Amino acid sequence: MEEFLQILERTVLFEGLTRGEIAALCRAFRCRSAYYPKGSVVLRRDERVEYAGVVLSGSVRAERNSPDGALRIVARHAAGALFGDVLTVSRGRRSPVDIVAAEDAAVLFVPLAALMEDAAPECRAAQVRVRLNLLSELSEKYWALNRRLDLLCAPTLRAKLARRLLLERREQGSDVFTLSGTRETLAAELGANRSALSRELGKLAREGVLTAQRGRFALLDPAALEKIAGE
Repeated sequence: MEEFLQILERTVLFEGLTRGEIAALCRAFRCRSAYYPKGSVVLRRDERVEYAGVVLSGSVRAERNSPDGALRIVARHAAGALFGDVLTVSRGRRSPVDIVAAEDAAVLFVPLAALMEDAAPECRAAQVRVRLNLLSELSEKYWALNRRLDLLCAPTLRAKLARRLLLERREQGSDVFTLSGTRETLAAELGANRSALSRELGKLAREGVLTAQRGRFALLDPAALEKIAGE
């Protein structure tokens, strides 16, 4: 795990801790790491969640199949992201989704419930810091859920796509950016199929609103996109 300490000290969960404090905390609470090849399952739906996961490298995605068999991408987590944190401290603790490696990924598993309840004298101050960081992360996820609901409440696929691209523009601070994942995963995130998404992207390109190639987007007319999104 030593090679991942540099990554961990930049994560939200361990923010404000030194590498030594992170290492001591992981030893005290027996955190473990594991490697997952692309496409392999990290956590299965309905499985009991005992550990939160910190993505050390690569990325994972949360997905599930709708009743009609269509794949739905619920969330994507890149290196440094935390997943399963809400479930580990909830009463049910069973995953509503499958967590799958979107690419080759390494994950550190952290027993957050133990961190909330137990006291380790050698790293008590670090525990308090992690607890505060977790509260901050849960708050961020609440607002992220609000943004996702806003996205999915858009009346048409065209409007959903516009809102998704404008959200990425704000997060990356540029009119030119790259979306992780494939066009198929973006379509699933928007609750559509790949063909319908490609048609909408083609229309927007012909209208001079944007260009899109291999996951790289350039927003040529953000004002037009805002009008489509209803913002």
